[in-house]
Amino acid sequence: ILTARIAMNHQCSCMVIPSTINNDLPLVSRTFGFETACTVARDSINAAYVEATCNANCIGLVKLTGHDNGFLAIETTLAARHVDICLLPEMEISIEKV
Repeated sequence: ILTARIAMNHQCSCMVIPSTINNDLPLVSRTFGFETACTVARDSINAAYVEATCNANCIGLVKLTGHDNGFLAIETTLAARHVDICLLPEMEISIEKV
């Protein structure tokens, strides 16, 4: 849009609203899609916790997807109250330690 506006020599303001679930845009602290994704993921974690605590020897497992980063996973883990372990794609995972 900006390139077309410059080519037409038209004077107007352009505004960009960042929207991504990865929250990986430089110079932007939060994005709209990221906040929504965190809220929905936190609700999923709470639902998994309720299901896991209603039965003996159950585990609540929630997989959060992003684009090669753990921003969504770590932010949701911090926002949720019932997370014991969070595995991030940037980390090497040892099954023995888990």
